[in-house]
Amino acid sequence: MISEAWERELLAARRAHPSGLRIVCPFVKATALQRIVREGTAKNIELITRFDLNCFDQGVSDIAALRAVLAAGGKVRGVRGLHAKLYLFGNASVIATSANVTEAAMRRNHEFGFAAGDPAIVSTCGDYFERLWKLAGADLTPVKLKEWEKILEARRVANPGKPKQSLPDFGAKVPADSPFVTSTAATPSFANQAFVKFSGTGDNKASRDLRTDDVVAESGANWAFTYPSAIHPRQVKDGDVLYLGRLVHSPDDLMIFGKAIGREHRDDVDVASRAEIALRPWKQNWANYVRVHDTRFLDGTLDDGVSFRAMMAAMKSDSFASTQRNAAAGRGNIDPMIAYNRKPGMVLTDRSRAWIDERLEDKLRTLGELDLSKKRFAPPGLPLGKLGYPQH
Repeated sequence: MISEAWERELLAARRAHPSGLRIVCPFVKATALQRIVREGTAKNIELITRFDLNCFDQGVSDIAALRAVLAAGGKVRGVRGLHAKLYLFGNASVIATSANVTEAAMRRNHEFGFAAGDPAIVSTCGDYFERLWKLAGADLTPVKLKEWEKILEARRVANPGKPKQSLPDFGAKVPADSPFVTSTAATPSFANQAFVKFSGTGDNKASRDLRTDDVVAESGANWAFTYPSAIHPRQVKDGDVLYLGRLVHSPDDLMIFGKAIGREHRDDVDVASRAEIALRPWKQNWANYVRVHDTRFLDGTLDDGVSFRAMMAAMKSDSFASTQRNAAAGRGNIDPMIAYNRKPGMVLTDRSRAWIDERLEDKLRTLGELDLSKKRFAPPGLPLGKLGYPQH
């Protein structure tokens, strides 16, 4: 909890996590903002503030502050009636406070709030920012900023004896009751199982900038998920949900970028053919299939996916069915990081499934989905039958 030395706290957090800065703040002054910005990477800044020209006319906010963000390569969006103050430093730290980015708030006013590095708190605050960002309309442009400066200049040179009229507010109208953060008080109950299926191995982790369409085309994940040749995936039943993730590096994680409905494995047909192995030699060691349908993959890079590590940090022992059972029984491993090590997939709990699904659905909406009708995604050989098996 913090009740004093706000600027010191903000600058320390910025120095510790310099690569990204997201701010929600109604009133922003240039000098106070610049001290925060210059402690880290300038271009990765996103600011949600007020676009009420009366605030700039009265001097409680600065046009110069917005111009500085744009000049540094950052982005600015506006919301009418904004009053929240939130500072996110990368995906590692957050400060929620009553303090605006002004000299008075940073150095003189009595302000109160908290700083946190707990992954669940940071994730929740990040969700709030992302939802508000999407509702906040289009990015501010230098052209629009010049238009506002002309309006403000006209006000300054107007006849002093003329009564002042209210200036326009160009912020987005966001309903006060918008559900920015979904309540976790009630976890949905699902009739079917859900799994996270891992692709890649520890010695061939992918780059985060790898395109998801290339991953799907190479793996054939739009029609079958592969499992090791020595393992027959008996757990998956007809109608179960499978989320697909790829191991990545810098930093290490598993990024979930799609999902599908699975079919129960059949030993007689759910195995890679010689032709398929010839096309993709790696299937020699990953020959067993779970056929899938209703596949959906986000159209972007692996870095756009949902972080598996963030899920485990937020859910802890509720990440997987096994760790949840062990926690309830008071014995056995409850560490999700240990539980999933070297496994091709894991059974999720209702809580972790809901956590992943909410974030993945949001990304599918905002980034779009791969068009799986393209020729490069077609399975090799003969077309699949109605049940998802090859028509031999």
